[in-house]
Amino acid sequence: MARNAESGGDLGHRMTSLGHQADGFVLEFSSESLLAHGAPPGSSKLALPVSTIPGEVHRASRTLSGWVDARPDLWFVSRALLIARIVGTLSAIGVVLTVAAAVAVSPGTTKPFSDENGNPLPESIAEASMVEVGGVRQFVLIRGRDRSNPVVLFLHGGPGDAQSALFRHYNSALEDHFVVVNWDQRGAGRSFDPAVETSALTENQLLSDAHELTLLLRERFGDRRVLLAGHSWGSYLGMRLAYRHPEDYAAYVGMGQVSNQPESEALSFRYALEEAKQRGRSDAVRQLEEVGPPDVGGNYRGGLQGLGVQRCWVREFGGAAHRKGNLGALLVFGWPIATFREYRLRDKWNYFEAESRSMAALEDDLLAGNLMSEVTSLEVPLFMFQGRYDQQTVTALTRRYFDGIAAPHKEFVEFEQSAHLVPYEEPERFLREMVERVRPWATR
Repeated sequence: MARNAESGGDLGHRMTSLGHQADGFVLEFSSESLLAHGAPPGSSKLALPVSTIPGEVHRASRTLSGWVDARPDLWFVSRALLIARIVGTLSAIGVVLTVAAAVAVSPGTTKPFSDENGNPLPESIAEASMVEVGGVRQFVLIRGRDRSNPVVLFLHGGPGDAQSALFRHYNSALEDHFVVVNWDQRGAGRSFDPAVETSALTENQLLSDAHELTLLLRERFGDRRVLLAGHSWGSYLGMRLAYRHPEDYAAYVGMGQVSNQPESEALSFRYALEEAKQRGRSDAVRQLEEVGPPDVGGNYRGGLQGLGVQRCWVREFGGAAHRKGNLGALLVFGWPIATFREYRLRDKWNYFEAESRSMAALEDDLLAGNLMSEVTSLEVPLFMFQGRYDQQTVTALTRRYFDGIAAPHKEFVEFEQSAHLVPYEEPERFLREMVERVRPWATR
């Protein structure tokens, strides 16, 4: 810069920024400075688009070099362009390697079970397929070392928060004891179709889909009753499903169990606000007070955005994943989804759009859910696996719901090192409880 200032150009002093944007690097100067040095009229930025690498970066820099090379006093810009070319080339290599790795771990298929010699196990099942359910093709992953084992159908949370990847990552040992069925609900995960309207995303439609899939599983596996398990939003669907169709289910397992969601939202909000004040987080206090407390229906000011603010601080304070903030909770989900071979690259790309659409369509059903008044008894054995520190479906409230519900057999199991994500926070204990407590009911 000193050299340029000495030449009288003053370009160094008039450069306003050297930064980056989503699609490349940007050199920004004052318009009058660029004009003084021969740049085209109206210029204020030199954009170096790294994302259009490698050829486009070189072409862009060569174009700019046309007037830079004629002016040796523009030594800073010429060096910046050289750096941009180098960065562009390295970025190109990085992008190519990243894409290649992403494609390699995203074939959209599932590995078969095999013995020590690599031969397929004849009694096993490993299928990742699109199945027509409710007139729509939906993703169903079925895996089990022995197809004669009890069948367990997992209903994921959200709405729209498909968890097939998480169960494969954290809970694949279940496949040694069960035929594990993970279903991406209509509009979620690999079942997402961006061309399909969300008008069919209703609570009743998802319940109908789940029961239709249950009947398909019973037909497929010798008419055995299915073990039903639901997490969070899936626990709301699961309780209603087990209540409506007890003849089809051997037992029900709730994880992060919904009870009275409007009341749970009020308790959850109070927790977040009190934690924010105790920790001296004035930013959290301000944001929470702007969106809440929720009304009697569990709704926040700002709707879905307000809910997002509240959930953000609940996660940050460990109410979603125990002793993990937002970043830790994100990693619980992010890595399993990124490396899930049963999803194709486009399924991973669309994952969060699918979740967002589902949440928008089903938010009212989610927040208004009150199983305390809707499901007061079950005709199947009931298990609730609840994290001690859960502040999304508040554990104290879930316990109160459990105590008041009638069932032929029921057990409440508290996971001492978990919050809302029991199967993923304590996978070894989750496996043990599923095998020792729940599995026997499927073989009676």
